[in-house]
Amino acid sequence: MLPRLLAAAALASSAFLAHGQAADPNLQNLLAGLMNGSPVTLITPLTTGQIQVTSFRSPVSMNAADAVAYVDRARQQLAALGLAQPTAEEIARMLAGGPIEAPAGRVTVPGIMNVAGVAASISSQIVAAGTPVPAYGTSAAGGSAPAQVAPAREEAIRQLAALGIINPSEDQIRTALVGGSLTTINGVYQLPGILSR
Repeated sequence: MLPRLLAAAALASSAFLAHGQAADPNLQNLLAGLMNGSPVTLITPLTTGQIQVTSFRSPVSMNAADAVAYVDRARQQLAALGLAQPTAEEIARMLAGGPIEAPAGRVTVPGIMNVAGVAASISSQIVAAGTPVPAYGTSAAGGSAPAQVAPAREEAIRQLAALGIINPSEDQIRTALVGGSLTTINGVYQLPGILSR
């Protein structure tokens, strides 16, 4: 099993380097899902401060070379749509099919795997940062490894969300952790600090 994983990692790394990008944890997760035939979750931070949570499933497992070939073909088709640096979610959507936001507008693709007779599935939802993702990890934090958020930090983010601060800054999180005054559009709040409890 270990030699297979090492070979897959080498192939995946060479495919990423060939495209001039650093290895993306979401892409590594997607490749692992293709090779194992198991469902994977991709976490994509959005410019709005929210998180896109995408579930992708390939019903069959494949060798590393085939997985990389599928991803590379998806990249090529996305580049033809004007997406030169696609996200792992866009690659997964090209593999499974569905709507893709391209520079020229929304395009609905049939899915490379579906056309090849492999019925891959994909679903996405947009959630607030820090929202727990079932069967994934502690919270939606970006990347594809389960989030390793400290419980106090997570509690601080929840406390700020209760005050209406959905995308808190690091300073706001620090204030919630250690205590102090926090000014919002709704007024000034005196927070006791989670760490001082």
